[in-house]
Amino acid sequence: MTDPSWEQARELARAAVRPAEPTDLNVHGALGTTTAADLCALGPVPHAATSAMDGWAVAGSGPWRIDATDGPLEPGHARPIVTGGVPPEGADAVLPSEWGEVDGDLLHGDAPPAGRHVRPAGEEAQEGDVIVASGSVLTPARLAVLSAAGHDLVRVRHAPLVRLLVTGDELIGAGVPAAGQVRDVMTPMLPPLLAALGAKTSHHERVHDDVSALVAQVGRSDADLVVSAGGTGRSSADPIESAWDRLGADVRFRGVDMRPGHPVSLAVLPDGRAWLALPGNPLAAALTALSFVPALVAGFTDVPLPRLEHEVAAAAFEGRAGTTLVPAVRTPDGLVPAGASRPHMLRGLADADAVAVVPSPGLAAGERVPVLARVW
Repeated sequence: MTDPSWEQARELARAAVRPAEPTDLNVHGALGTTTAADLCALGPVPHAATSAMDGWAVAGSGPWRIDATDGPLEPGHARPIVTGGVPPEGADAVLPSEWGEVDGDLLHGDAPPAGRHVRPAGEEAQEGDVIVASGSVLTPARLAVLSAAGHDLVRVRHAPLVRLLVTGDELIGAGVPAAGQVRDVMTPMLPPLLAALGAKTSHHERVHDDVSALVAQVGRSDADLVVSAGGTGRSSADPIESAWDRLGADVRFRGVDMRPGHPVSLAVLPDGRAWLALPGNPLAAALTALSFVPALVAGFTDVPLPRLEHEVAAAAFEGRAGTTLVPAVRTPDGLVPAGASRPHMLRGLADADAVAVVPSPGLAAGERVPVLARVW
């Protein structure tokens, strides 16, 4: 079977995930969720005309007699008001405190134009206006505007929970590796990377290159998705394919026409969970996660695939496969490849501002290059 292109594999990944069922959450606990419907203003925002300044609500021209009553404001009268306060009936405008001078019970100052320093009701939104569109990730600012628009509960889909499995008998978790050992870089790298891409790691485990151990770990998981790192090769020491055979998984792709990261694979387990198997080389694992985790999240939250940004190349980018992913650095003239970016190296990615998505012919300086934005 021909390996799918990078673009095709992203579409296959999105289609492999069933959308989560929407749920209603309090706005105080909805950070990072994705809206499942358009959320509209439940009333005008602001709900009433309010003062934009500390000072006095004034009626007519000055000087104004300071009024301490609670009724309508008569012409030639003023009443103290604070920012956000509702001007009394009859008020024409607000005179800021620094523009007025009190002499006994009289307020002196230049009369402001009608409506000055008063925020009209509905200035930001009218009842029924879409405040946050369906498919939007709820940020602190969006939660604030939803609260201002009267929402207590919001209909959302939560971020997918991921069980992360890092395979490899050669891995060590601390210290300088001896000959035949490899320092585990996946455990510190992947959970925060998954979080930045919209997925939450519910549990992660380092697993031996043993099919039974791998199958047992997956069987104990109640996460929405499974992501593994390592074990995607074709040797007898690589357990992913055998684990999928034993579990009866539906393989959606076994390799992608891309470099680095060609061995990346995807299957769907009988219970409907998608399993993304990242390669064991660290740069390949990071770049395939950047490529396909957003597609899985898009499927789970029922939103379109994220669009690629485009920037100008300031140097040539080599294409070594259908798609080559190249860590890149921004310069005043545009993007240039970062150094030290072979599949087992991470220094280039650590310095990168973006990842260039390079087609097979490569790109010359001055051409526009699609990029995966840096999320860390």
